[in-house]
Amino acid sequence: MTFIVNTAVGFPAHYYSQEVLANALRKYFIVQELDFDLDAIDRFFTNVLIKGRYFMLPLDSFYEPPGIEENINATIKATVDLVEETVWKLLKKTALEPQDISQLTATSLIPAVPGIDVRLMNRIPFSPNIKRMPLGGVGCMGGAFGVARVADYLKAYPTQASILVASEPSSSLWQGSLQRDLCSMIRRLPDDPSQYSDIIMTIITAALFGDGSAAVLMVGDDHPLAQAGCPQVIDSRSMLLPNTVHLMGMDVVDTGTRNILRPEVSDHVRVGLRQTIDPLLEAHNLSVDDISRWLVHPGGPKIINAIEDEYGLDDQALNLSREVLAEVGNLSSPTILYILDKTLSAEQPSSGSYGLMIAMGPGFSQEVILLQW
Repeated sequence: MTFIVNTAVGFPAHYYSQEVLANALRKYFIVQELDFDLDAIDRFFTNVLIKGRYFMLPLDSFYEPPGIEENINATIKATVDLVEETVWKLLKKTALEPQDISQLTATSLIPAVPGIDVRLMNRIPFSPNIKRMPLGGVGCMGGAFGVARVADYLKAYPTQASILVASEPSSSLWQGSLQRDLCSMIRRLPDDPSQYSDIIMTIITAALFGDGSAAVLMVGDDHPLAQAGCPQVIDSRSMLLPNTVHLMGMDVVDTGTRNILRPEVSDHVRVGLRQTIDPLLEAHNLSVDDISRWLVHPGGPKIINAIEDEYGLDDQALNLSREVLAEVGNLSSPTILYILDKTLSAEQPSSGSYGLMIAMGPGFSQEVILLQW
C-alpha cells in the first residue's frame, strides 16, 4: 500500500471576483470596438457558478499586455515561487527535511526547460540524487495522475517518501493571448461564421480557470509515517478514449495559446468514467454504495452534474467539488489535490471506508484512484 500523509496548498496574492474579471473583458471588447454580444460575457461568467479566482499575474497590464518573452519569464518565476512556498509549508507540517524525500514528481503546463522539479532543487536543498518524475501534457488530470504514478513508484520502494507538486498559471493567458485571440476571431467572424463556437469556448474557459498550487507527501508502507488513519492508495485505473484529442487541451495559435474545452466533454465523461470506475470497483468486490467519499475534479458545473447523474449520487456527495469551484474556480491539475487537502482537514470517515479520487484531462482521458481510510 501507499499512504497519503499530508497535503499543503498555496494561492497567489491577487484575487479577483468574477464580476471584476467579466468587466475587464467587457471593457476590452468596447475599447477594441469588437462587434460581439457583451451580455454573453456576463452570461457565461455567471453560468460557471464561480465567485472569484486567484491570479499569479495581476490584471494591471490587461489593456497593454507585455510581450511573449516577458510574460513567459514572469509566469515561470511566479509559478516556481508559489510551488516553493507550498513545498516548504508541506515539509513544516510533516516535520521532515528536504533530504528525507527520495522522489519528487512535478506536474505543470508551464513552458519551462528545465521544469519545476529542477528549479525547485536549486531553491530547496533536496538530495542531488533525488529521483525526479516531471509530468507534462496532462492538464486538469495532473493531480490525480501524479498521485497514481507516485503510488506505483512507492510500491517498488516501500521505505521511501515522495512529494508531488502541481501548479498551473492560467492567468498567463490574460497577459495577451486571450485578448489577441478573441480580437482575431471576432474580427474574422463576419466572413467566417465557424469562428463563433471557438469564441464562445474561449470566453467560457476565460471564465473558468484560476491559479494555485498543491503539494502532497506520500510514503510507502514500510516508512515510519505510514500510520493508520491516513488514506491509502489501494488501486488506480487510467482510461484514454480514442479519437477525442480535440475535446480538451491547449492549442498554439497565431495569437499565442488557447484553452480547449469542448461542450461535448460532459457527454464523454459519462462513457470514460463508466469504463474506468466500474472495472476498478469490480476488481475489489465493491459497488458505488461502498464509496463514502467522492473527490471529483470540478471541471465545470456540467461535468459535476454529469457524474452525479450517471452514478445516481445524492445531493451531498459532490458538494465539496461545487464549493471548491465556487471558491477558486478550476485550478487545473492542483484542483483535485486542493479537494484532497480539504478532505483531510475535515472529519475523517470511519476506518475501512472507501473513497474515489477522480479527474479527467486532455486526451480525452480519465484517472480514478481507489482510497481506503
